[in-house]
Amino acid sequence: MSKTIIVTGGCGYIGSHVARAFKYADPENKVHVIDRLRFDNTLKGIDSFTQADYASVNSMNAIASANPDIIIHCAGTSLVGPSVTDPADYYSNNVAKTISLLNFLKDRPKKPVIIFSSSASVYGDPKESPIGEDHALNPISPYGNTKLMIENILKDYSNAYGISSVCFRYFNAAGAWPVEADLGQLWGATHIVARALEASLRNSPFILNGKDFPTPDGTCIRDYIHVMDLATAHLKAADYLEKTPGAHIFNLGTNKGTSNKEIVDYVQSHYGIRTVEEGPRRAGDPAELVADATRANQVLTWTPTYSTISTIIDDAYKWYCNQP
Repeated sequence: MSKTIIVTGGCGYIGSHVARAFKYADPENKVHVIDRLRFDNTLKGIDSFTQADYASVNSMNAIASANPDIIIHCAGTSLVGPSVTDPADYYSNNVAKTISLLNFLKDRPKKPVIIFSSSASVYGDPKESPIGEDHALNPISPYGNTKLMIENILKDYSNAYGISSVCFRYFNAAGAWPVEADLGQLWGATHIVARALEASLRNSPFILNGKDFPTPDGTCIRDYIHVMDLATAHLKAADYLEKTPGAHIFNLGTNKGTSNKEIVDYVQSHYGIRTVEEGPRRAGDPAELVADATRANQVLTWTPTYSTISTIIDDAYKWYCNQP
């Protein structure tokens, strides 16, 4: 059965993939995007676009007009390092504005379900690996704090107001739309797949941040998940929430870690990097973050199909090559 979906931050990297996935899954779905910025290539097939902050009056009017079944809440400020030096924007944009959005929704006669973009940063510096959803929560950055706060708020709003939700704790999203290669992450992203590919394409030196972590090769280990697999998980969550009200939390990852050095070595061997230089650790970076995604596999019947490192990097490279 077709649904009406609003995607906040739907012109962003993850939001645009999720919006298109809902439209491709069922062309009868009505998919509406709200974002502060407009990128026309991300809006192919989308039913409407509202250029506004997601907590603004214009956004609330757009939500009221669409009367959605589902809100995919991807909007927010999302860089770990800058959140340490300037946390005010993160608490304002992520937490305060999400509360404004939820307060608007709680008083509506039809309450949409929420699928929220949380983060593995809620675990902080984990004590075990892979990390299950029941692992202790101890964020080490203001960004991680904001994600955990919103998770708790959604649980309380579910109990008090009947707004059901799924919080997805993303691990490291990367890659690009695998078919047309016309959706991807804009130049200047901070994660290592993007940085390594951009160094390759620009024929510039690459700085590898931190080689003294307690890992086999001394570099960070992360669980990389293809953005298309993330988008598919949102389709699964929408179906799940139809039958299972409440507040639910799932990791989205592959149960497998890849080191920063392995990423750089792959890009260097396949696409070339002029030089690799050693730099300092980035603030707020734990040594290892690998998901135990068993719950999503079993409960949502979700299994990543694109998330090998070679597919992630090669799809991202094709996206870059399609850009001016």
